[in-house]
Amino acid sequence: MINNLAIRMIALAVGLGALPSALSVCPDGRIGIGYASSSAGLVCTVAAGCSSTYGVIRANNCGIIASRGAAVDKDNICGIYDNGASVQCIAGTATPNTAQTGDGSDWGSCVSSEDACSDKGEEVLFCCARN
Repeated sequence: MINNLAIRMIALAVGLGALPSALSVCPDGRIGIGYASSSAGLVCTVAAGCSSTYGVIRANNCGIIASRGAAVDKDNICGIYDNGASVQCIAGTATPNTAQTGDGSDWGSCVSSEDACSDKGEEVLFCCARN
């Protein structure tokens, strides 16, 4: 005979299994560099020059650390971001080699990524490790 506590524990386990897992990009301790679309419900934080697609630097939990208002696509993610952040590319390419975040942290050893923070055009193209 199953008691009420056992039934509740089974229901809780089944319910937790149905919850979606938390979004995560890049390995722990790395940041993501990519772009987001305003159709994703995000608001660009750069005062001037915002476009419908903009660059973002993300924590590995998909939180936005900084954004860039210039029109951005896979070939234009490097440059100056808000909050004192920036992304520098290898000369003549759209591949980041270093990044700085507003807290003064330096990032490098950037590698390609195919992660996404949603299905609404929020790609993470590179993951970078703290230097």
